[in-house]
This record gives sequence, structure tokens and C-alpha cells, in this order.
Amino acid sequence: MTQQNNDIGSKKRDNINVSSENWEFDEDVAEVFTDMLERSIPDYHTMRKLVDQVAEHFIKPNTRFVDLGCANGLSAEGIIANHYKDVISYLSDVSEPMLSKCRERYKKQIEEGYVHVTRLDLTKYPIGYGCFCNGCSVILSCLTLQFIPVEYRQGIIENVYSSLDKGGAFILVEKVLGNSSEIGSIFTSIYYNMKRENQYTEEQIASKRKSLEGVLCPLTEEMNISMLKMAGFRKIDTFWKHLNFCGIIAIKD
Repeated sequence: MTQQNNDIGSKKRDNINVSSENWEFDEDVAEVFTDMLERSIPDYHTMRKLVDQVAEHFIKPNTRFVDLGCANGLSAEGIIANHYKDVISYLSDVSEPMLSKCRERYKKQIEEGYVHVTRLDLTKYPIGYGCFCNGCSVILSCLTLQFIPVEYRQGIIENVYSSLDKGGAFILVEKVLGNSSEIGSIFTSIYYNMKRENQYTEEQIASKRKSLEGVLCPLTEEMNISMLKMAGFRKIDTFWKHLNFCGIIAIKD
């Protein structure tokens, strides 16, 4: 089913110069978040398209779809559009400004009971606690775990595993480290050149980089896959990779 047009007004351009020491998903960021993603994530539209296409193989009627760290709801838009009334969608984030934008995007679906948007701090739940509920056919985490302290990530992935139905899929998109410092430096150099080409100023690049230190903590692709294996996933593969970003699919047996 085709989703109604849920664009939230005209897209605002990211011209933020971060003044605080630590990055926050506040009102200013929420206002320009779509533009920020499109200009900061390499091959962003291909990644989103692939997430939707991978999810198509696992979404089943009368199950649940969960988006952990939904931000303004953009990452889930294709899945919800294609399965508007087939599944119940649960979208969560810890940022109230982001959740406000998400609720605007899915106002009609929320009113009809097909989409639920709620504040959720993933670090507050013990291992073995389902993300929202059982009966999930797809759980998405798009550029979310990288902002959560490393010591909580294994437990969160185990909660994801317990929430999925057999045959369900966890779609994980993350910024990652290179497998060596030399390769990582090359990827980072190309990445910042991309941001310059996308008209970010040197001041904007430097201020965001400084504010994200200690807040965005990527792991290697291999380390992410290792956590998935430890949680119980056996069928794991990378469906998208571009420089220091990757998308991983993990299926519950």
C-alpha cells in the first residue's frame, strides 16, 4: 500500500555550527536532520533503498516491525509505506525533539493505531527483555547503536534476538572503524572530502567532529558481527558497505 505524503514541510538545510562540547539530538538538529543525513552519510539513498528491499523478504502480515532509534522516522518510511496496515510498527528514540518530528510524519497512521511512537532508553532494560514485545518479523537499528555506550550494546542485541520470531531479521546499519588505522585514516579522509563536496564548511566539519568525540563510538564491522553471533544469530552477512559505514543483516534461526 502506498503511504500518504508525510513530508514535514520543506527540508531545512543543515548549517549548524555546534557550540556545545557534546553532541545532542536537540531541537536544532531535529529541524535539519534529513538534510544532515543526506549530506553526511555516503550513498545514503542507496542504503535506505537496500534496507527497504532487505526488509521485504522478512516482513510478515500480523507481526510487528520495530525501529530502534527512529529519530524523525525517515529510516522506517519505506517499510511502513509498503506495509501500512499489514503490521503494527513500533518506533522509539530517546530524543523528544526527534520523536516530535516522527509523530508529525506518521500522524495519520498513529491515529489509526498502526504506528506507535514512544520514548525508549535502550540502556535501561536488562538482558532478556524484549525491545517492545515478542512477535517481531523485522527490527531495524539505523545508525543508532554507535551512539550507545559500548558496554550496553551486547545486551541490546540479545534483547533484539529475544524479540524476533524465528526467521525474523535484524537490520543493523552502523558507522564502523577500518580494520587497520591506516585504512581507517584513508576512509576518514575520503569521508571528510565528501562532506566538503556537499558544502559543509571546515568550521562545521571541525565543530561536529569535536562534539561527537566520546559520543559516537564506532566499532569494526567484525566486532559488530561478533556481537550478533554472541547473541545467537548464525546467518549474518553485510548487504551494504561504503567507506566507514555498513549495513548488516542477521536472521534468527
